[in-house]
Amino acid sequence: MYLMLFTVAMFTLTSINDKYAVSKCGYNGSQLTFIMAAFSALFLTPFLFTPLVDKTFTLSPVTFLCIGIMVLAKWCEFAMNAKILTQMSVFELKAWMGLTLFISYFYDVAAGVQRLSALKIGFIVLSALGLIIIASEGKQKVNYKAIAIPLVIYIGQSFAYGYAVRISAGHISSEIALYIALIILALLLIPSAKPLKLAQNREGMKGFLITAGVKLPNAAGLIAYNAVARESMTNYAFVMPMCLITIFVIDILNKNEKLSPTRFAGSILVVAGIVGSQLV
Repeated sequence: MYLMLFTVAMFTLTSINDKYAVSKCGYNGSQLTFIMAAFSALFLTPFLFTPLVDKTFTLSPVTFLCIGIMVLAKWCEFAMNAKILTQMSVFELKAWMGLTLFISYFYDVAAGVQRLSALKIGFIVLSALGLIIIASEGKQKVNYKAIAIPLVIYIGQSFAYGYAVRISAGHISSEIALYIALIILALLLIPSAKPLKLAQNREGMKGFLITAGVKLPNAAGLIAYNAVARESMTNYAFVMPMCLITIFVIDILNKNEKLSPTRFAGSILVVAGIVGSQLV
């Protein structure tokens, strides 16, 4: 649980900075993804030389499969997100992400990591219901025909990344696989991101340095995220809903968001489901 909370704290900080990077600096998807990949890899480098990180590396088919899945998952996360959000709100998208809670839990059961528990399933349902309630407030007419495939890919990439972490054991350290994947992704994005122009954003060099600097806690969060996935795919799937609630609470405290009864009720259900699932 403590590892999950640390991951949530690091990713929440990164998410808040992403809002700044898009709204204040004016970065587009390719630029933001390039900064995430390039500077997360940069800040991961010193971690790779510490005892915290496994150094396993073999030239096996599974090694290349894990790296490939991670590159594809990270690219899909940002590319599909941009397409989906043209039709639905971020809260509605997070509600759909509740499906990964069930997929991940039954994967853990099949892998022998968790036992089948009606009570555990009940708490997962509770969290998923809370996400749906939160999303319902911003409900709009959604053209699902236009985003059906991107939505399936987006949901699938989240599970695929965790799956890559799980199968990497004995073949390649998940941190090394992520490090290589981030470098590959950054190189692929150079033509569209135009790195030499990143400091020419609306906030100038300050905006670039802030956005790039916050990738340090993001790197720490990614290491913790991988550790959570190695322990349990179910706990891994709970991290993003926890980030959603944390950001929502921060917005309320900053008076940027009005706490409606609907969102309050949904948030309580999500938190209750997460806490309950950790206790059973």
